[in-house]
Amino acid sequence: MGHLFQHVLGAFFLGIGGLFRWSFFQLLNVSIEEKYSKDLEYYLDQKNPNVDKNGFTVAQKNFLAGIIIFISFIFLINKFG
Repeated sequence: MGHLFQHVLGAFFLGIGGLFRWSFFQLLNVSIEEKYSKDLEYYLDQKNPNVDKNGFTVAQKNFLAGIIIFISFIFLINKFG
């Protein structure tokens, strides 16, 4: 049961982080210049083992972004709730 919960929670953070990163980079593409990928598949790809120049895979960046978004959302709920 714990492994299933860990897998579902990990997939949740990966999905939220991927969607946030995709929408953020689409905003940058519109406002500054088009140099970021527009493909949603790239941001939701969890199986790509390629490491970027900063030392993270796409999945690791999505997971980190998902945790930051989730914690920020919790703080906003506590502040306004």
